Formats: sequence, structure tokens, C-alpha cells
Amino acid sequence: MEKTNFDSLNVVENIIYFIVALLLVASAILLIYNEIISFPAFFKAENQVQTIIEIISKTLLLIMVIEILYTIRITMKEHVLCAEPFLIVGLIAAIRRILIVSVETAYYQEKINMYMLEIGVLSGMILIFVFSILLLRKTDNKSK
Repeated sequence: MEKTNFDSLNVVENIIYFIVALLLVASAILLIYNEIISFPAFFKAENQVQTIIEIISKTLLLIMVIEILYTIRITMKEHVLCAEPFLIVGLIAAIRRILIVSVETAYYQEKINMYMLEIGVLSGMILIFVFSILLLRKTDNKSK
């Protein structure tokens, strides 16, 4: 009887993961569509640097969505939650924010102290993410 309840919970869990995966695929398609549409604006824009940063930001967001989708696929297949893809998403998000802040710094000089503090915190987070990923990989290699 308990095994049946556990099996039904697995089915429900897989259905939820599948729905989330579909939403992520839809998000990725919309991001790609939006990037394709906004790319010609680069040639018409007065501020091409801002447009380049927007394109890079959208591309990094797309990579984050794909990485989360990969995590869901692994979770559905192996029924194990892996930490490394989430760390990679955090790493990409921090890099993405640094890129955006670096452009904003050029336009909002009065907030330079706040931006430098944010870049410092983000840089620390990036080091922690990279160190954590290296530790996970080292641990995985030892267990195999």
C-alpha cells in the first residue's frame, strides 16, 4: 500500500517537473524570438553599447533558463537533485548583473559608490560559486 502512494507521488512529481520544463522551453523560445526581433534595432540605435548589453543580458538569461531546464531533466531522469547546475545559474546571474552594472555606471556617475559595492559583492559571490563548483567536481571524482 505504501509503495503505491510513493509511486503516485512520483507520477505527480514528474507531471509537475514536466509542466515546469514546458514553461521553461516556452520562456527560452520567447527569449530567442525577442532577441531576434531586437537584434536589428542594434543598427538603428543611438546608444549601441546599451543595445549590446541588452543582447548579452538576454543571451545570458537564455543560458540560465537552459541550465535550469537541464537540471529538471536530470532530476526527472535520475530522481536526484544536483547542486552544480544551480551554482552555474548563480554564476551566470552574477556575471550578467556585473555586465549590467558596468554599463549603468557609465550613465549614472552619482551612484558610483553603490555600484562599486555591488560589483565587489558580486565578485565575492562569483569566487564562492567557482570554489563550490570545483569542490563538487573534486568530490564527484573521488566518489567515482
